[in-house]
Amino acid sequence: MYRETKELYEFGPFRLNVEEHTLTRTDGPINDLLPEKAFLTLCVLVQKGGHLLTKQELLTEIWPDSFVEENNLDKCIHAIRQVLGEKPGENKYIETVRKHGYRFVAPVNSVGTPHESATSVLDSEFLTEWTPNSTGADNGRVIAPERSSWTPWSAVVVGIIFVVAAIASGYFLYPAKDVAAKKRMEFAVLPMNPIDPANRSNLYEIGIAESLIHQLSSTKGLIVRPMSAVRGYSDVEQDALAAGREQKVDYVLASNYQIADGKIRITSKLLNVATGQIAETYKSEKEVANIFAMQDAIAGDVGNKLARFFGVTVGPAANRGTDNQEAYGLYIQGTVLVGKRTQESSGKAIEYLEQAVRLDPNYALAYARLAHAYDTHVYTGGTKNGHEDYLKAKAAIEKALAIDPDLAEAHSYLGEMKINYDADLEGAEREHKLAVELNPNSSTAHCMYALLLSYLGRSDEAIAEIKTAIDLEPASAENHHTYAFILFLARRYDEAITEAQRLVETDSEYFFAYNVLRNCYQLKGDDDNAFEAFVHMNKPEDTDSLKVIYSRSGSRGISEHELEYWKAAEKTGNRNNNKLALHSIELGYYEEAFAYLEKAFVERRPSLVSLKVNPRYDPLRSDPRFDDLLKRIGFR
Repeated sequence: MYRETKELYEFGPFRLNVEEHTLTRTDGPINDLLPEKAFLTLCVLVQKGGHLLTKQELLTEIWPDSFVEENNLDKCIHAIRQVLGEKPGENKYIETVRKHGYRFVAPVNSVGTPHESATSVLDSEFLTEWTPNSTGADNGRVIAPERSSWTPWSAVVVGIIFVVAAIASGYFLYPAKDVAAKKRMEFAVLPMNPIDPANRSNLYEIGIAESLIHQLSSTKGLIVRPMSAVRGYSDVEQDALAAGREQKVDYVLASNYQIADGKIRITSKLLNVATGQIAETYKSEKEVANIFAMQDAIAGDVGNKLARFFGVTVGPAANRGTDNQEAYGLYIQGTVLVGKRTQESSGKAIEYLEQAVRLDPNYALAYARLAHAYDTHVYTGGTKNGHEDYLKAKAAIEKALAIDPDLAEAHSYLGEMKINYDADLEGAEREHKLAVELNPNSSTAHCMYALLLSYLGRSDEAIAEIKTAIDLEPASAENHHTYAFILFLARRYDEAITEAQRLVETDSEYFFAYNVLRNCYQLKGDDDNAFEAFVHMNKPEDTDSLKVIYSRSGSRGISEHELEYWKAAEKTGNRNNNKLALHSIELGYYEEAFAYLEKAFVERRPSLVSLKVNPRYDPLRSDPRFDDLLKRIGFR
């Protein structure tokens, strides 16, 4: 466990008091408070200033008794940078060492042990700012006053503050009429947290939350974030209020569960995100023998109480699409894995989802998710035969729609297949429009339709669609990357750079954002920043050799290096004709570029769908062969 010590540090205009748990400025107030784990992360970084701390070292130090994903650490670093006023890519205080960890680089002055003196009751109680975390526990952030400033008038002021606070607390803790009066209250249900982190199950953590989301999503007057938006908040140390702020909701439901004596006991707390107060607490206890019955019963209990609080009518029980509990469990596992968007996780997701549809051949949603897993596996480079995987994805979509013709997700993926394989742009748009119509609250449907509109050159419509997707899932990395990519295709490079930089600040390992940055900087003629983004797209052990190439031959040397790399990969069966074409274009080898594009067309590489608008193909546009290729793809 992180151990507090009596230390005081100064860096820039900031003063960090470890003992008093405060971060202050010498030149003015700090507008935002750091969440508990972010504050502890800052303490460790400052104490080890100038030294590289690996991500594992930080995770072990900040979460000593829990298993958490690196994404939680990334969020802490992002929160620290926001409070310190560090702009994306600035590294004024914290340096990101790609794929390794972080280093505090600002000069730090260790002032020493703060002056100790007797602490009065007023100091310890009246001057404590309470911010509940996901368990409602007290974070105890003490704001230490200057001792010489305390006067009798201070007691009067404090008394007035507490009277006002008491009135305010009563107002926010009571289900006021204003809650029901607000037409569109926004709300998020976080995954359940286990009391015992050693015994975790997605069937409880994700399954119960999903059942509750399904019930509440159909109610009028309430906008509920979908499961895909909140699935990432499964860390047992998750700050529920921070999650609520990221999701831009009015209220967030944070719950704990415990399994004992064949029963599951749930304690849920409804938090007002704006005030940080617990609005209501709910408890439920059910038998766990039948997983589905248990999930529905708990969702019914908590859902009805929430409905009364918000002044709405609860919806029907969740439609899972299967009565097979084992298949449902595999579907949940596969869905969680494919959301990680890595080669390994998408490959494992395919295994789980294929097992799910074998157990229940009529599980439409599992077939649709299986198609998504295949798609992700191709884009993350997890397969040598992308064409084969796309054909498998298309077959899975067709099976899903044969079972459930009104499944919005399946229509979205079918729209993608129609543009990737059938050169059927009209059919693709028809499917995406239908998906949005079937489920207007689907972030995925809006995101995928936005991409199609962008490929068609309708950038204004595309931007409107992707903004809708972001409104539905504000914290989705995929949505923000799509927005940055659409801005790039619209040749709005500066805006695309800003969006991509925001994304890498919250997820430093998000490969696709660096690709957008490299392309934008390259086309702006900013070779240095383009190279920096390119380095982030490669293995850390290759950094030094790439720097040598760049110092000797500049951006052309890097393009030549990449062309040779993909030519060598082609010989081993890992060919990517589209990358070969793009690097040939960068080097002015236009004949070779056309030859590679022809091969990519035969393979039906999905990257060709941006051919009409992608500025990287501009050097070829005056050639009649380029127009002919566009026609065959379906753009003319």
